[in-house]
Amino acid sequence: MTTIIAERVSHDSGIRVALKFPYDGELIEIIRRLPGIRWSNRLGCWHIPDSPDVIEFLLKNLSRYALVDYSDLKKQSLVQRVRETRERQQNERAERLRSVQFPDVIPQQDNALVQPSLKNPGSTGSESHYNRTGSHATPASPGSSGTKEASTGSLDPGKMVTLTGTVTSGNSNGKTVNRTRSGRYASAGSGSLIGETVLGPDARADLARFRNWLESRRFPDTTIRTYTSMMETFLKFVAPREASQCTADDLVRMVNDYILPRGLSYSYQNQLISAVKKFYKEVCSNTIDPGTFSRPRARHKLPNVLSKDEVKRVLAAPMNEKHRVILSLIYGCGLRRSEAIMLEPQDIDRDRMLLSVRQAKGFKDRIVPISPKLVELVDSYLKRYRPVLYLFEGQRQGDRYSAASVEKIFRVACTKAGIRKKITLHGLRHSYATHLLEAGTDLRYIQELLGHRSSKTTEIYTHVTEKSIQKIRSPFDDL
Repeated sequence: MTTIIAERVSHDSGIRVALKFPYDGELIEIIRRLPGIRWSNRLGCWHIPDSPDVIEFLLKNLSRYALVDYSDLKKQSLVQRVRETRERQQNERAERLRSVQFPDVIPQQDNALVQPSLKNPGSTGSESHYNRTGSHATPASPGSSGTKEASTGSLDPGKMVTLTGTVTSGNSNGKTVNRTRSGRYASAGSGSLIGETVLGPDARADLARFRNWLESRRFPDTTIRTYTSMMETFLKFVAPREASQCTADDLVRMVNDYILPRGLSYSYQNQLISAVKKFYKEVCSNTIDPGTFSRPRARHKLPNVLSKDEVKRVLAAPMNEKHRVILSLIYGCGLRRSEAIMLEPQDIDRDRMLLSVRQAKGFKDRIVPISPKLVELVDSYLKRYRPVLYLFEGQRQGDRYSAASVEKIFRVACTKAGIRKKITLHGLRHSYATHLLEAGTDLRYIQELLGHRSSKTTEIYTHVTEKSIQKIRSPFDDL
């Protein structure tokens, strides 16, 4: 009796259930009469709509004529459940993160934050008083036990503002307990204690609006975290002024007074400018023209690459089979770290020897060729580890492998292989592109394989290839 293998596939019309079996004319005539059945030239098989009761549907209509192998459908159902659970957990973590970063605040007359009262169980009452002492002090509430000081003028940028207060709390015995709390706030322009500066409610509202805008435009989570963190640092630097009171000179001042003295990197400065420009273009557009912000001079660095012999030693170094396959895929297909850990088993097309990289950097899909030798390594790994959702999973099924762990695998492999070059995991991707170029592959094809938006990004590999450089004769040899 003929065996029909039923498995879910991605088709132009969505997720379908493919029916794969050897040619059988009588069985084809029976399958033709199934509701919703279609033939796909691309897939080379018949397929029906996916539904919750698709297994019962197949058994009812085909079990009399053939053996129906629906094991893949059950596995995919488990995958879907795991995927939904992980997505729900990620959404809950993101919601908790937002609530921690942007808690509800109650504005006071001086736009300070009203701290919650401290009450002991069974207490008769409590009251909290906070005063700012310094050149811009705020009077304490009338009748409070704290020290009352009047404002003496504008804030001196060279001074620090100290927040002091007394918390009077009654306990069950009617006794009074006094606590004094103090904290230092960086004044405008100092930038020395940015980490200890507390933003006011207006600044937090601006940050929340910025985050909401980034999320509504579907920016990646890493970009959202980076941009909001950078913008928060900028708002703390200019505090107590608000974003609407700033000018382009404030960003220049932050570069000169905060970034350069601390030796922060070029990329940090560039990311900060990107975040501030995006904020003033989309959230606070009536305040500053983003075009007035200038970036630092661009740096042109050549990527560090490994020779083919060095790559071979690195890939052979790990003792763990999973580690070898991860590094082999990254080099063999020119993948980014994030692309490798997001791969799923069905992304490998063994008929056409292609690997599908889905929703990579810039939310772009692409396909890259995969070596038959590499497919054998992956198949051997799959038989042993049997991942459920992702091709490479962590300690728990359904959890993708940690990006930091992949970096550690590469560092350990380089140490074992005796590699002394200063190189990161991304160097395997650079090596892949360089070796393709040295083998004569057209630069345009390499651009597509790497997923580069601009050919200028790919052209950097022309400066590190050995094919043409080694043919140049040094004038020293003619002396």
